[in-house]
Amino acid sequence: MAGGKETPRQRMIGLMYLVLMAMLALNVSNTVLDKFIDIEKSLEEANKVKVQENDRQLHSIEEAVKKKNNAITQEALKEATALRAETIKVTDLIEDLKKEIIKVSGGIEDGDLKGKSDTQIPAEIMIGVEGAKKKGKAYDLEKKLNELAKHYDTVAAKFDTSKTWRPIGKLAKPAKEMPQYAKDKDNKNKDYAQIQFEDTPVAAALAVLTEVQSEVLQAETKVLKVLNDRVGGRVVFDKIVAVVKPTSKYVAAGLDYEAEMFIAASSTAAKPRMKQNGSDIKVEAGIGTIKFPAKPVKYDKNGRSTQTWKGEITYTTPFGDTTLLVEEEYVVVRPTISVNSATVNALYRNVANKLVVDVPALGESYSPRFSGTNAKVMGKGKTATIIPTQKAKSVVLTVTSGGNKIGTKSFKTRGVPKPTIQFPGVDMKKGISRKTSKLRVVPVPDSEFKAALPDEANYRVVDWEVTVAFGTKPIGRPKRITGGNQSMDIGQLLRNAPKTEGVRIVIDVKKVVRKNSQGNTEVVSGVGGITTIAVN
Repeated sequence: MAGGKETPRQRMIGLMYLVLMAMLALNVSNTVLDKFIDIEKSLEEANKVKVQENDRQLHSIEEAVKKKNNAITQEALKEATALRAETIKVTDLIEDLKKEIIKVSGGIEDGDLKGKSDTQIPAEIMIGVEGAKKKGKAYDLEKKLNELAKHYDTVAAKFDTSKTWRPIGKLAKPAKEMPQYAKDKDNKNKDYAQIQFEDTPVAAALAVLTEVQSEVLQAETKVLKVLNDRVGGRVVFDKIVAVVKPTSKYVAAGLDYEAEMFIAASSTAAKPRMKQNGSDIKVEAGIGTIKFPAKPVKYDKNGRSTQTWKGEITYTTPFGDTTLLVEEEYVVVRPTISVNSATVNALYRNVANKLVVDVPALGESYSPRFSGTNAKVMGKGKTATIIPTQKAKSVVLTVTSGGNKIGTKSFKTRGVPKPTIQFPGVDMKKGISRKTSKLRVVPVPDSEFKAALPDEANYRVVDWEVTVAFGTKPIGRPKRITGGNQSMDIGQLLRNAPKTEGVRIVIDVKKVVRKNSQGNTEVVSGVGGITTIAVN
């Protein structure tokens, strides 16, 4: 099999690497050093992907052995397993060298590499201190890299039935074997350690070592593909779905809707285990479902709470379990509680005030429960029925949904306005005719209160008394009505009254009650009293 082509991204990284290496001969600025750090981070991310790819290749060989277990497949798996182990040893060695350089140069503080411009430390560690040249750790690394490359070539040549394998040769070369330095009189005689780490700042040295890791992993990928082809194995992504990832599901009219659309693939054979924030989640056909209630930690001035969740995807390889880590940021927006009611400004005390309480941001997931202070609170769907106590000056309504507190809403309270007592059919200025046979008394509710809460504006006079009077003395005995009858036969009283001017009837409304929507009756104090009407 052929060595394979580099991807455009790999060629771009390689080109940037060469350009930045050339700039080391100049007066290197912090900006350039920061570019080295950026490249090193980019290479690290690319290497993570390559490690996952190589693990999948190994897993595919293992699956092929299960399906076709013979001497060739067993030997291929044995070689692949050993190869993967050796690769990990070398890449771990390189990682240790990077950590040593970072530590000796001052470490990382506030996300910044403190000794990034230091050229002496990488040289001392990798080449050797003054007077002890060629005692540095790059020489041991050179040996291990080239031994690994030789192993790669041996295994690939053995299993490459197409005879197209292009030997890797060396992974660590002196300057004379590198085309860019072969004719450079100042550098062509430098060995591997010198050409890579002499006069090299810490930031660049880290990028160099990460690039070496990348070359090792790419070489390993090529060999594993040869082994995979030999056993007929494939890394099969048998679950492919289209995915649309919108910037937001909510778009205001006139603004752009934005989304990313791509395909996602998974392997049902891998049987991964997944976790979210350390807890196992349900996985079906290789796809895990993340679902959890969004809880605010602390809202900012714009009513937003930025948070993250962490995920783990673990799958099994011949080396054991491999775990991939993910971290995703999300923003919790403070829900706005919307209240719609005729009494929204102030709630009537001892009255069933019905409020429609909505949280539009929650959409169909909104399943409210209500509670409150200084009041009895009942809920049905989005409707909260609040009955403040007789002495309550204010009420605080608490709204929860799905067990999570959404917020609170405060309301002032007010007393129920008193009804007015009226006598239908009687002209209060002209008086009552002697021929009147019936007298009615009616408590009329406040118009605003009745319009807002008609089921609460139910009044009756349950105790009232009428007396005929002349001058300062009553004439005859008063007539009293109790029990809720609001009509009185007054004809006999009027017929017995003296037929002279100055006769009047005195009406004393003693007790008025209100029956609320809950079926309870309360006495309305301060209503009624004595009313005098002339008889003509």
